[in-house]
Order: sequence, then C-alpha cells, then structure tokens
Amino acid sequence: MPAMFRCAQRNIAVNAPGGVGIASDGTVSIDNAQVTSAALYAGIDAINLFIENGSVVDISAAEDSCNAAFVSPRDGATGGNIRISNSNVVAKSVFPGLFADNNLAISGASVQSTSTADSALWASGDLTIGGNAHVTLDGKYPSGCNGNFTVYAAEIDAKNTNDENIPALSDSPVIGGDYDLTYAVAVDGEGTTIDLIEHDGIEHAKGFLHLYKNIHFVTDEKSATYSFPFTKVVKKGGDIAPKSQEFELEIFNVGVGQIEDYTDVTVTATVTTNGAGEYEGLLTIQGPKSQIRDITCEGFCVREKNTGVANWTYSDAVYQIFCNEYEIATDGQSAIQFSYDIFPVQLVETDNGAFYEKTQDTPVASMTFENVYTEKAAPAANDKPATDNKPGANTKPAANNKPAAGNIPQTSDNSALAIEFAVLLMAAGALTVAIAVKKMRKGHDVR
Repeated sequence: MPAMFRCAQRNIAVNAPGGVGIASDGTVSIDNAQVTSAALYAGIDAINLFIENGSVVDISAAEDSCNAAFVSPRDGATGGNIRISNSNVVAKSVFPGLFADNNLAISGASVQSTSTADSALWASGDLTIGGNAHVTLDGKYPSGCNGNFTVYAAEIDAKNTNDENIPALSDSPVIGGDYDLTYAVAVDGEGTTIDLIEHDGIEHAKGFLHLYKNIHFVTDEKSATYSFPFTKVVKKGGDIAPKSQEFELEIFNVGVGQIEDYTDVTVTATVTTNGAGEYEGLLTIQGPKSQIRDITCEGFCVREKNTGVANWTYSDAVYQIFCNEYEIATDGQSAIQFSYDIFPVQLVETDNGAFYEKTQDTPVASMTFENVYTEKAAPAANDKPATDNKPGANTKPAANNKPAAGNIPQTSDNSALAIEFAVLLMAAGALTVAIAVKKMRKGHDVR
C-alpha cells in the first residue's frame, strides 16, 4: 500500500465487495475530485483523510462493526485526523460513518453521516464544525467526541433512530465566542416539538442541545455595531441662507484590506441640515463581528464625501479612530464591550510614502466637519444702471440763460478767459480813444 494516496481533479469509482475500497498507511487526500468507494470493510482506511476544494465523495461499508471512513494512526505514526472543507460528503456504515481516532474538523462543507447500529459520527479527539457547514447525522446512539465539541457557523440536524429515548448528541457543543445560536428546534422522546430559543431563551438553549432525540440547530456569527459621534457645522457665506442638504461621511484606510471588500458590513453616516447651525450625527458600522474587528483592528480614517453640490464648500478634515475591546463580567457572565479614541490627522509625506499622522496627542470627543453655503443673490431688475437716459429736448439750457458778462463761471480755463477779456477791454479802449481823437479833430477844423 502506498504511503500516501492523492486524488486530484479526477473521477474515481471503487467497488470492493470483499475488502477495503481505498487503503493507505499514510494520508488520503482528495482535492477537487469525485470519488465513490463502496466496500465491505471500509470505503476509506487511512492514517489521515483530507477532503477539500469542491470534492464530491460517497463512501460506504457493509460489514458489521465497520466504518465508511476509518482513520487511525498505526505503527507509531501520528494521525487519526479527518478534515473536510468546502466539499460534499456522504458516509454510511453499520458503525459511525465517519470515525476519527483523533480530531475531526468540518468547515464549509455538506456532510451526511449515517450509522445503522451506532453513532452517526465520532471523534476520539476534538470535533469542530464551522464555516457555514451543513451536517446531517443519523444514528442509533449519540454522535460527538471524547474531546472538545465546538461549533462556529453551522447548521446541524441530528437524529437518533433508536427505539429507546436516547439523545442525538453526546454533549452540548460549545458555541464559538463570535457566534450565537439563532435557531434550535428539538423533538423529545414523546414526539413533542419544542422551540428551545422561544421556550428557554438563547443562553439556556445552548446547554440543552444534547437532551433531545432529535435536534436541529443553526449558529451564525454575531453581529456587532460600533457608533461614533460627529458634528456638522453649517455656515452662511453668501447672501442667501443655507438650504436643506444631506451630508455623508465615508471610512477608508481600514485595518485589513479595503472597505469595499466588506460587502456584509453596512456603514451609515448621514445628517440632513436645514440652515446655519450645528447638527449632531452618528457614524455607525454594523456587520459580522469578525469583519468589524478586521476593519477596526488597526484604526481607520473618516472624512466627508464631496458630492459636488453647487454653492457648498466641503470640509477637508480627516480623523482616525482606534477601537479597543475589553471583557466585563456581569451576574456571572462575561460580555465584550468596546471603547474608542478619535484623533484629528493630516496627510504627511515621508520617505516611505504618504501617511496620516495625528495632529495632537489628546483624543477629541467628536469629529467636526464644517460646510459653508456661498450662494449670492442676483441683482434686482430696477437696480441695473440705465443705458438710454439721454437728456430730453426740454432740458437744454435756454438761450436767455447765458451767464452775465460779470458772472463767468470759474473753470480750469479761467486764466485764458481773463486774458481774452482783457484783450477785448483794451481793444474797446483803443476804439474809444480813436473816436475821441476824431471828434477833437473835427472841432479843430470848425474853428
């Protein structure tokens, strides 16, 4: 037998009515392949079994006390682990359809495991189910493990087909810290259907999952909601009062990846203003807890969206928020709380690129973003200067309104006018003298 059996990107059908379908003294790895193995003693017998990447596997064993998948260490080698991820597996046998002599982990897979005489599924070590796996168990005795039974995001439908009133699970699973029970319906030995969450509440129901002959429950990741305050300041910068306007913030430079990667996370940060003044708002981030933790783990930045609405100036302020989780105990139960610090930041160029750095060491209580409305009022029609106000005909100076000789208006040409006037006077005087002389001459002639 080979030390390792690997099946990748191929179809294999094995029919072993007198023995083992696939056997290995090492690891059997099925990677993106379709495998059918129907056998007498075991569909797959190996030290480790890994089924992954969209594989489709159907295995079975017909002999009494045998398993469809028997995975166990041997000859001193370590192993006994079954790992099923993102694949479809059907396992059916007299004893547990899937038996791991160490740990059994199912993640993001569809698994149906059936036993006609024993537990549907069993692990001698730890049993872990998550990744939104869908697991259907059908057996005569409880399924479970000897180690820790932990469930994250999953749907598990476990049935006990024994005539006796025996539960379907050997123990209640521990539900991972970021996950919670969202659905739990049980059927007891008398055939009564019970909604455990409605009947007992979520916390009590978590401890009752192993008490029923039939149990169907769903666990999902917890949702987290973080809220941060901000203030919107609106000022009048023109002639007209600011109109009603909706403003929105956005986050960027998140802890892990880009904010666009988090399609399950909702970010809301809008405020509607109506006139000059201050308006309070909340930036809220809501979504799966693990994703919220990834976004906030190393801090994230906040700024205002510039939507380009006419007559508005937009704030260029940027803030960075750092979040911290801490655990508190209340009434014997622990709860996770969170705190945050808000710092104004600015973009700084360094030798390694541009980074946002704090502008002060003391956090602020709230983010503040200022907007100015700058619209100017249009001039009124009667305020325009006239373009055709020529003087009317009757506004011309009258002919007899000429200034008198002694009342010549003083202008910048007064000196020239004075000289001209003096010349006229001199000319008039000369004319007078000439006339007088002529008269005198006439008188002399008479004599």
